[in-house]
Amino acid sequence: RQDMLIYEGLVGADKTGTGGPNDPAQVALARIRQLSAHEIGHALGLLHNFAGSTQDRASVMDYPAPRIGLKDGVPDLSDAYGVGMGRWDVHAIDWLYGDPVSGNPDAAARAKADTAGQKGLRFVSDENARSVSASQPWGSLWDDGADPVAELDRMMQVRAAAVARFGSAALAPGEPVANLRRKFVPIWLVHRYQVEAAAKLLGGIYSDYAVAGQGDGKAAPVAPADQLRALDSLLATLQPGVIDVPAPLVPQLSAGFSGDTDRQTEIEIMPMAGAAAFDPLAATQVAAQVTLNALLAPERLARMTQQHRADPASPGAHVIAQRLLALVDAPAGDARLGAVRRALGTRVILSLAMAAHDGASGIEAASRIDQALHDWADAQGSRRFADPADRAWALSTARLLQDREALKAALAGEQAQLPIPPGMP
Repeated sequence: RQDMLIYEGLVGADKTGTGGPNDPAQVALARIRQLSAHEIGHALGLLHNFAGSTQDRASVMDYPAPRIGLKDGVPDLSDAYGVGMGRWDVHAIDWLYGDPVSGNPDAAARAKADTAGQKGLRFVSDENARSVSASQPWGSLWDDGADPVAELDRMMQVRAAAVARFGSAALAPGEPVANLRRKFVPIWLVHRYQVEAAAKLLGGIYSDYAVAGQGDGKAAPVAPADQLRALDSLLATLQPGVIDVPAPLVPQLSAGFSGDTDRQTEIEIMPMAGAAAFDPLAATQVAAQVTLNALLAPERLARMTQQHRADPASPGAHVIAQRLLALVDAPAGDARLGAVRRALGTRVILSLAMAAHDGASGIEAASRIDQALHDWADAQGSRRFADPADRAWALSTARLLQDREALKAALAGEQAQLPIPPGMP
């Protein structure tokens, strides 16, 4: 069901049942075939391998995102899922079950493992992949591509094309227009899992599963240049023009709904502005929160601080705080985007404050972020504002940061950590 929401939102419900490469039903069947192979792999004894997506679909034991192409600027699903087993799967089954022609089976298994390592086959299972704060850049769920940052940049192009085209074409004949609210969510957030993959370069640590006598097992930090490149791409996802819902979509997303609601529906749509009224600034904040959750995962901030301590070229947690606050202060361009920037600013300020108050961020990261927030708040009183709305927001937010009790209450409130609708593909 979730797959069909994504596919029809991308290419249109009118293609369902046509039998072509962009037929959502056929793409869903391709996903089911991949999933069947995945579950059979578990039955045969295989763990998840979330590094498979970094080596061109090397394993059906990964969680695959649909590979969404762009043809003439239009989303394309003709290569959404791979066919057949991957290189890792062939190796793993042979290692588990392949009998040697002669000699000691254990020695043969060790030789096979050595050969796989020499070929560069990667393996990352659940413990270093599922959490948004995980350190291993090779392990992510629902991501794609050998270079997570380049793939994020590409997915942002796909997202822009998909959002620009989104509308009534995503609906089947006779389908309630109100269903657009559900189909919009996975399109608006189609980049969310690639954001998590790219963020794992920040404070990232390449590490192997090693045993004594086989390699040195030493972990190595991601190069500073690669971390800075990831930061640039992640901050690009927060630009006001990127997280502004196109104005023509708002009336379509506000269609009336008659009937009983259910929890499944309620959790899969954006927060509304009352009844059927779609709130575009709520969608703005949800999109911003996706990136902020990845950037400001406390354990990530702690690792970045340690890596900066070892190598000043590596960006510390304070660099993220400075770059985010600079984004908050950047000119929006027009009144419409000004409202988007203020909504973004609220998410940035609250998210930074939460990170500064989270013990997992570490003493140094927390203190640097806290000081950056107070420096920002102190500076607002002497600023000149062309827009009264900007002045009201900035001074009000500064007062919040300067009042410890009020800030503590705000961080304990429901809006401090904005809920993001589920949507794993």
